[in-house]
Amino acid sequence: MYRKKFFFIGAILLVLILSLVFKTVRKNNYTKVMEKNTAKELKNLENTLKILGAKPGVEIVKTGDVYKVDLEKGTEVGLIETEALRAESSIEGNKEKILYRDFHGEKKLVIELYYHAPIPIIPPEKVYSGKLSILIDDVGMNTQTADIFGKIKKPVSFATIPFLPRSSEATEKLKEYGFQVILHMPMAGSNDSLNSRTEGILMPDMTREEIYKRFDKAIGDVGDMNGFNNHMGSRFTENAFLMKTLLRYAKNKEMFYIDSKTTSKTKGYSTAKELGIPTYYCSRFLDNSKKIEDIKKEIKAAVKMAKDNGKILVIGHYHKNMAVALKSMVDYIENENVELVYIKEVLE
Repeated sequence: MYRKKFFFIGAILLVLILSLVFKTVRKNNYTKVMEKNTAKELKNLENTLKILGAKPGVEIVKTGDVYKVDLEKGTEVGLIETEALRAESSIEGNKEKILYRDFHGEKKLVIELYYHAPIPIIPPEKVYSGKLSILIDDVGMNTQTADIFGKIKKPVSFATIPFLPRSSEATEKLKEYGFQVILHMPMAGSNDSLNSRTEGILMPDMTREEIYKRFDKAIGDVGDMNGFNNHMGSRFTENAFLMKTLLRYAKNKEMFYIDSKTTSKTKGYSTAKELGIPTYYCSRFLDNSKKIEDIKKEIKAAVKMAKDNGKILVIGHYHKNMAVALKSMVDYIENENVELVYIKEVLE
């Protein structure tokens, strides 16, 4: 009787012992697996951080088991959470702190993410092969042509003849389009008949006071200008004394001068240089022919000159075909790496 009871109790104890041993072995195996997985996931996490650190705008500094990550807002981070590694996240301002614990609850790794606004990408400033300044002469007969030129969204300069029917109105309209406008001052040319029909023209037989008076009257008609060039003027600009008289007066008004070079014997540019006045000169006329295709050929030639010389000023005239031709050539000029600029960009 007692022997049976003893055997029964022994059997129960054996089962309990075997069960305890099995649970212990199972727990030890689980612990080993989890520790192995923890080490593996920590390695994966470190590799993820390496990949993250290679991205533009990301900087990572490691101190002990803490990774401090500086990165732009919106950067794909790609951090993980598994059974072996559990993440606890907290956010304060632009900082996100992620604490990784293992299955025991022991701290294994800390990642601190510091987010900053994206750094704007500023493209490098384009370096052009040359500068091309286009001056459109003879503004003043109408305002409609100004609207056609207004479709050109690039720097173009204009010169207004005073005392024409729409000198003031056309000038204001061109300025509203954002263009630079100067005075196209009438000066005596070789054609006496044309000279006599041109209102406000400067003549070689004028006194200094008469020159000053006509110059002031011209400015008064078109509005204040910071520069001027000559309209016609082959006879007047060949006279160094007359040009010095005019340019000294213009210098007092802080005006620059563009020599239209209507004669090879002009003294305008050289006199302006001598007096220390900001100046430049015309190297080519674009529309001796009014045909659009011919004007486009002249613009191509001007582009080549700009690339060869570094900068150039050319003159066209205030008419529809000039505007149409120039608008159609804007992309060509840009593609040839030549910059369209206002007169002020080529002054010496």
